[in-house]
Amino acid sequence: MHATASLGAAVDPAHRPIDCATMDRSAPQSKAGSINDASFYAPIPSFTTFNEITDDRNYRPLPHSWSVVITDVQGSTLAISQGRYKDVNTIGAASIVVARKVMKGEDFPFVFGGDGATMLIDPEHVDGVIDALGALARLARDRFQLDLRVGRVRMSQIAQAGKSIEVAKFELSHGRSIAMLRGDGVPLAERLIKQHRDQYEARSRNTTDADLTGLSCRWKPIASRRGRILTLVIEARVEPQQTMQLVLDRFAALFPDGIEKLNPAVAEFGQYKSMWACLKDEWRYHSSVFSIGFLKRAIEIIPACLIFNLPIALPQFKQYVNAVGAHSDFRKFDNMLRMVIDCSHEQVQAVKDSLERLHANGKIFFGTHESDSCLMTCFVEGMNPGEHIHFIDAANGGYTAAAAQLKAQIAAASRA
Repeated sequence: MHATASLGAAVDPAHRPIDCATMDRSAPQSKAGSINDASFYAPIPSFTTFNEITDDRNYRPLPHSWSVVITDVQGSTLAISQGRYKDVNTIGAASIVVARKVMKGEDFPFVFGGDGATMLIDPEHVDGVIDALGALARLARDRFQLDLRVGRVRMSQIAQAGKSIEVAKFELSHGRSIAMLRGDGVPLAERLIKQHRDQYEARSRNTTDADLTGLSCRWKPIASRRGRILTLVIEARVEPQQTMQLVLDRFAALFPDGIEKLNPAVAEFGQYKSMWACLKDEWRYHSSVFSIGFLKRAIEIIPACLIFNLPIALPQFKQYVNAVGAHSDFRKFDNMLRMVIDCSHEQVQAVKDSLERLHANGKIFFGTHESDSCLMTCFVEGMNPGEHIHFIDAANGGYTAAAAQLKAQIAAASRA
């Protein structure tokens, strides 16, 4: 489960109980949600400097007619302890892929959380997305032996509880942006889905196969070049905007060359898997190895492996490899700062010391995880700029492990 979704009973960001029983699950659309069509997200202007996640000017309130759809792999901690973190990441990223297919390639707000995703879906597409996620849940169970939970909370219900969600767009590269989310509505939705599964679970009777065309995980784990891959999840305890700016200022002092220099997703330092390894991994994306879908995938895998493993890459492929880092989501914000960065041992310790001081001063909760490498799960619609995105997590379950530490801090604070 992503960090905020695994923190126990339904509570607000200050960790006070919410009376879920009084929430009207058929709450009508309020006037505040009059901007309710699928065009809400597209016109939001993108910003290009990550530290602008604290700038009010970048955010727009989510229309009340939209829905928060959340997926997570149940038992992900156990699966990761069994060495199945690649499977967990694949299913988590696949949630976004199948939703985008329903959206017919249109951009929409989402955040990848390692073992699942948070997605904001407009009323026109939400039923189709839930159906597609139902097909994915069946594939996850049948082909990966993983239980994918799908939950939905309407924004009107979140607003009724006095909570909010605001959306911004951070430009990774020309033509490709990802959403930044803020507001206490996201953690509320996650906790409602976890605590009241019978009321908020999104069920589907879809009997078609999940469409995972474009999803792949063909790069071997990318080893740290500086020493350690550090995963961070950081949540503000007080004054969210000011506290998060304080964290970013600390990072700016620790990393004067900028966070961008710590991007671990540098494909030129990675290695493409063998043809057999790719086929072995990706046959499970289809209901049968005899399906047309798998045949098309195999036809795609064979030349791709040959080309990417050539000592001299063709120009188009070289351009793609060089652009991977700029198209990766190694840092993001969904009311919680999430990062997977490549640091020296000294930098890792400096970050931990700084976060410990902020935690001791009552400013933040945080979790960390260290690894030797990162994983890259790719969604490739084309090889040109803006046509691919790469979901990053650390090996051995970076986000899931960091979330567990953050959860422990919150539990300890609640007992104090």
